[in-house]
Amino acid sequence: MATSEIVLEETPYLNLTTKGRTTGLSRSVELWFAFENGNLFFLAHEDSDWWKNVEKTPRVEVEVGEIIFEGNGGLAQEKLEHVFSLFRKKYGEDQVNRWYGGQRSNRKVVAVVLGKVLGKRPSEKMRLLELAA
Repeated sequence: MATSEIVLEETPYLNLTTKGRTTGLSRSVELWFAFENGNLFFLAHEDSDWWKNVEKTPRVEVEVGEIIFEGNGGLAQEKLEHVFSLFRKKYGEDQVNRWYGGQRSNRKVVAVVLGKVLGKRPSEKMRLLELAA
């Protein structure tokens, strides 16, 4: 398994950057996710802006750990039950019920197909060393 896949399997959350559908500005949000077969899956509340941004402009950036990927996203509502099972496996039944249980039918499933690695964000330690130089 590639290092990036291990990071995706083990990391509890990531930052998803979208292009604002009305402003055109970059918008980042920290999200829980599930990773399966090179795809990321998210559960969004129907009122959340970030999934609407993805719907208008599918190209996204995903930052997980220090790795930044490009990706293309879209709605995948037909996978709702499967994504809930992935979330339960990753986060546990109690946490998923706590965060998503009462509003299950209002959730939007967003799938992101990961593309190439765009780069690596320097760690805080590296940034401090660069500032000291």
